[in-house]
Amino acid sequence: MFNSRKLSPGCFIIRSWRFAVAITAIALLLAVGAACGGSGEGETFEFQLVCINRNVAGCELVNSFFIPEAAKRTNGQLHFTLSSFLELGISGGDTLRIVKDNALEASEVYSGYVAGDLPLLDVSNLWGLLPSQEAQLQLADAIHEDLVTALQEATGGQPIIRQYYPSQFIFSREELDVLDQFKNKKIRQHSTILGDLLSGLGAEGQFMAFADVYPALERGVLDGAVTGGEQGHSQRLYEVTDYLYGPITGSVGVAYFIMSRDAWNRLPPDIQQITLEVGREYDELARKALVDEWNAYSVTANVESGMIHRPFSDEVEAKMREVALEVVLPNWVKRTGGPNSDAVQIYNEKVAPITGIRVGADGQSEVIN
Repeated sequence: MFNSRKLSPGCFIIRSWRFAVAITAIALLLAVGAACGGSGEGETFEFQLVCINRNVAGCELVNSFFIPEAAKRTNGQLHFTLSSFLELGISGGDTLRIVKDNALEASEVYSGYVAGDLPLLDVSNLWGLLPSQEAQLQLADAIHEDLVTALQEATGGQPIIRQYYPSQFIFSREELDVLDQFKNKKIRQHSTILGDLLSGLGAEGQFMAFADVYPALERGVLDGAVTGGEQGHSQRLYEVTDYLYGPITGSVGVAYFIMSRDAWNRLPPDIQQITLEVGREYDELARKALVDEWNAYSVTANVESGMIHRPFSDEVEAKMREVALEVVLPNWVKRTGGPNSDAVQIYNEKVAPITGIRVGADGQSEVIN
């Protein structure tokens, strides 16, 4: 019950002083709690987000959608600053280890660069094996959770974005209309899969960073280069090549952006959830752009810039299919550890029904009836 007795001035002062001390103590406790990992309300989190090349459409979409949308949804608490492999002097081959060591806070990871460390990743980019782009996107969805788990285990971090690249073409200084014209041609590759494919066609695959391709073509060190049509245009390869061949069937590129363990753990759970939600929205937006715009742009933009576009001849297409079955898939099986590896089990369970090709007990390709 409320006591209506009057307090003496002395008692009022003492009690007021005690009240003030109590309030100050509570404030200090709240401040310490926030510093030790509270909800993070009002705290800002700033990270560098690294893509392979900032000039390509996918990276531009990350910059125009994912980064500002993440900031907006978190009321300005989450800020990413875009950078690139070229700006940081990164070749790409050590990406998994650099992310694991927390030297990169958030980085794109492309299977062609890191499959030596994690061969399973190449399963989404087994170019030459898939019958269509639609089949490849179906495959990407079928193994998405497996790849996310593998990337988490390899880096300790958290995948936040799935990235897409338009279909692969060969930018060539000379004609490649028949199989004999591939013989001894030095053509840039950006994955072991492509190296196997080019070798099977009679060419010599040359692993080279994207930024080095233009000067190598200009000097004649390379006769051609494999890359996405849009990416090649962004690097102005039409200035140093005359012919655009392709696309390689079912050759959409799939990659992931990953936040390092330390960076991810700095985020409060609510901001982690928002980051993943924006990443899923980006996935839908990028896939729509890929299907509706990026692939078409890959041809039209290069042709408008003076290139001659030609599909691969029936002879070359048939040889690519043969090489994919007899070389690309069996070699990938060997890199995973053989036909009993976990990667091959995932392939046979989830990928084979889409490709129509399974891996047999001997590690060779088997057509599914």
